[in-house]
Amino acid sequence: MISIRQQSRTARNLATASLLGCLLAGCSFVGPTAISNGRLAYNKAITETNNQQMLMIIIQNRYVEQGNLLAVSSVTANVRVITSAGVQLGFGTSDDYAGNLTPFSAGAVYEENPTISYTPVAGARYVSQLMTPVPVDVLAQLAGTLASPSYIYTTLVSSVNGIKNPDFIFSPDDPDPRFNRLVEIMTMLTRAQRLHWIKTPRKADGFSIVIDRAASTTTDEVDELLQLLGLPEPKDPEARLIVPFFLALDGRESGGIGITTRSVYDLLEILAAAVEVPMADQQNGIATTYPQLGHVGKDLRIRYAEARPEQAAVAVKYRDKWFYIDERDQATKQFFRLLGILWSTTIAESAAKATGAPVLTVPVSR
Repeated sequence: MISIRQQSRTARNLATASLLGCLLAGCSFVGPTAISNGRLAYNKAITETNNQQMLMIIIQNRYVEQGNLLAVSSVTANVRVITSAGVQLGFGTSDDYAGNLTPFSAGAVYEENPTISYTPVAGARYVSQLMTPVPVDVLAQLAGTLASPSYIYTTLVSSVNGIKNPDFIFSPDDPDPRFNRLVEIMTMLTRAQRLHWIKTPRKADGFSIVIDRAASTTTDEVDELLQLLGLPEPKDPEARLIVPFFLALDGRESGGIGITTRSVYDLLEILAAAVEVPMADQQNGIATTYPQLGHVGKDLRIRYAEARPEQAAVAVKYRDKWFYIDERDQATKQFFRLLGILWSTTIAESAAKATGAPVLTVPVSR
């Protein structure tokens, strides 16, 4: 017959085995848990530091200083889970240990040791792509899909059939009011579903705009648009207009729309000119000066403060000051986001085509 003490010991052993089994079984959930805990954290950290790095480059550009970029090329996280279990047993009379023992104990330690690799962003290919005007296909895709195509036209296009949209104002004649009117009409027709971007068949980089002239409510605007562009009215007023779009100073002789676009570096210069700098830095010549910004940059502001700002979309500390974009400043946030999209594409393409680029690998451990 089994004594009460033996039954108790058996029960403890079974409970211990069950507890160990549960701990070991928990290892099968480490993978999903690691993704749940780590993916958003890594993504947030990379996004925030990318924004801070980009803002720092813009500020250094205003101070005429060399800035460098490091692209995160890989993040490898080694995950380890250490489990432990213990049982405390007493011998002799229960008076010797009653209330002093923990019958069962268990523990698990989750340890993550990431290794992060960085690739310096530099080289002739990167500089070339940074200076290259935005392609027509990128302009077409953005203008045709966003709710506010006027923002895309104003930001990326610097001239249309000779009508200029300058980065900076150098004379009383700038900017040309015809450009704003051109953008207004194209935006209105797009929202009314009367203007569409299409890819030209049998032409890799060819795009056209299709204008529907059948609607009587937009006839006047279509006629005004053609006049602004210097294009003749079609013989058939009911026919759809298909007008080719291409990179050129002027496309009127070809019956199309010739545009010039800004490069990523042009956008960087515009935002650098919008950086507010302390008066002492301006008077001492530490920070460079820019001409008056054109329409594209007149509402942009990168501010500075003595202490870390509370309402900042992105902020960096530089020369004992905090430079930041106010989270309520929609115009600057929108411009900064578009610049970031185009800049990251440039970085990714140059990094993907680079051979033998140096890599900085940093192991992170507790």
